[in-house]
Amino acid sequence: MVHLSTSATPAQGTEETTERRVSGRRARARDRLMDRASQPYAPNPALAQLEHVENLLLFIDDDLRESALSMERIERYLIATLDMLEGDQLERDEVEALATNEEVLDQIDALNESLESLRRRVARLARLL
Repeated sequence: MVHLSTSATPAQGTEETTERRVSGRRARARDRLMDRASQPYAPNPALAQLEHVENLLLFIDDDLRESALSMERIERYLIATLDMLEGDQLERDEVEALATNEEVLDQIDALNESLESLRRRVARLARLL
């Protein structure tokens, strides 16, 4: 794991890029979601004032990560289909494999379930505010 510090020489770029790297805030949402599982983070001040929400927030984080992972797997299928269409050769077996791929449907179901769970938990959080 690489840790960025303010003493490191920043990469060439805009001031905004340099400040983001110094602050340690990652730009990609999926990276930030995964970081929340393994690194300490400052809670939202409004959430810090609420009692008995720690478990709910852990479940919300889990639903966010599960949704992101399903979306990543769905994206891989879309990219594989695009690569097939843009490739130099078109093989019937490759096209058929993509057409009959049921894993992508499983990921769509998993995404639907995690989003439904996320919405319920966020609604519960809203009631606690």
